[in-house]
Amino acid sequence: MSHRGATCWINVSDLEEGMNEFKLPATDELIGKEIKLYFNADNQVINYVFHDVSSLTWEVLYGPNKGESWTETYEAIRAAPNIFFIDFVKKNPPNVSVSMALDLNTGKATVIIATTPDRRSAGQSFVDRLGKGLDLSTMKVEILHANVNPPSSDEPIVPHERTTDLIGKRNKYTYSSKHVYEHIYLNDRLYTWHCLKGPEKGLADTDMCDYFKIAPDVYLFTWREKIIPTVGIVLINLKEMRSNGKIFGLDPTSGKIVNFTIGSRAELINERYYS
Repeated sequence: MSHRGATCWINVSDLEEGMNEFKLPATDELIGKEIKLYFNADNQVINYVFHDVSSLTWEVLYGPNKGESWTETYEAIRAAPNIFFIDFVKKNPPNVSVSMALDLNTGKATVIIATTPDRRSAGQSFVDRLGKGLDLSTMKVEILHANVNPPSSDEPIVPHERTTDLIGKRNKYTYSSKHVYEHIYLNDRLYTWHCLKGPEKGLADTDMCDYFKIAPDVYLFTWREKIIPTVGIVLINLKEMRSNGKIFGLDPTSGKIVNFTIGSRAELINERYYS
């Protein structure tokens, strides 16, 4: 909470309860599907088999770690027709999450691999990291692009493009009757969040972010916070005015790794165009 003379920041685990009141339900549309992703990194090919609404198996068919396979607990949300947000935390290593914008309309996928720091690194203030020339956030993010079930492994990968479509927008996101935030999209690398209602009411910060256009009016947005070791990844559907995704991070106090899906109703507050 924010008050005169001091600002108190909460841990990511304190946010989990209540951020899913307006989340879309998990989808069953992927059950029984087998999806091969041909990545732009290391010519890697990974096969995903969706057994049921919460269990999938992935196997590296080609590239580094060929033959590695795990069965994971996942969640998938249909954000738009044939466009899905898929998310799971790896069993090994358990501090790595995989989130995916899967577009079966165009046969493209953007995969975000997020890694939490150890408690020692998480305890280092961003001011200290700034003085040492380090990344302000202790969360690590790798963004990969892939073709989905291409007819040939030689087919060039045309990734989801970075976009400036959101820049200048000020959106309000209502996650529940008790959780409301606004986002101000400043430029192609920074945005500001502000809590209007909830445990972080009165708090605000400007953090690093990335934007990708998945389809008309559908955007993949991810951010990394520098004070609390946290990554947020959401699919924003401006046609239906909703967002769905997840928050992943480390609770430095307990050492617990936290991952939970979220969803909101969206509202455009205003928009400013910059020349």
